[in-house]
Amino acid sequence: MLGKKIKEEWDIQLYSTYASTEMQTAFTECSEGCGGHLQPDLLIVELLDENDRPVLPRVPGEVTITTLGVEGMPLLRYKTGDICMYHDEPCACGRTSLRLSPVIGRKKQMIKFKGTTLYPPALFDMLNEMEDILDYIVEVYSNEVGLDEVLLHLLPVSGSEAADRRIRAGLQARLRVSPGIVYVTAETLHAMQFSESSRKPAKFIDRRK
Repeated sequence: MLGKKIKEEWDIQLYSTYASTEMQTAFTECSEGCGGHLQPDLLIVELLDENDRPVLPRVPGEVTITTLGVEGMPLLRYKTGDICMYHDEPCACGRTSLRLSPVIGRKKQMIKFKGTTLYPPALFDMLNEMEDILDYIVEVYSNEVGLDEVLLHLLPVSGSEAADRRIRAGLQARLRVSPGIVYVTAETLHAMQFSESSRKPAKFIDRRK
């Protein structure tokens, strides 16, 4: 979303990167823009499911790394907590190394809702794109049997029934499930977004047990 806004203002090409201090290297996009290239002489990367089994290409998995370029404190199958997908076919740029997708979400924030796996960043992108919504907070909590429930606190552009129908239809079409919705005022949402210890507005509240 931020990249789109930047490109609307400036005629420039943007390249995404993914890295961490532990890796001592980075996955960086080429001009083809189809995932960040692995540096195989510096890092071994695996994408694993919840049972520590490798996932197939284009299937979300936890990024797990083994460092090859770190001498003082190398890491062996270090789990980053980040969920990504990978591409293993040769890139149009000529490189043949594995390519990593943008981060889909964090493993600890993964939501299992009515048989569907959701990640907060994907929810944020979807809500940001909806013209009937000015602002929002995504709340997740455990129901009486310990399952995840999703409640969206939405600040709508209009309180009309037509806008409500568009919002609910859009969520159903994109998510294939229907989260709970509560419409709030700007004052209420602001109070929820800003706690005493935070300067940044909260977009995600996790109340799960």
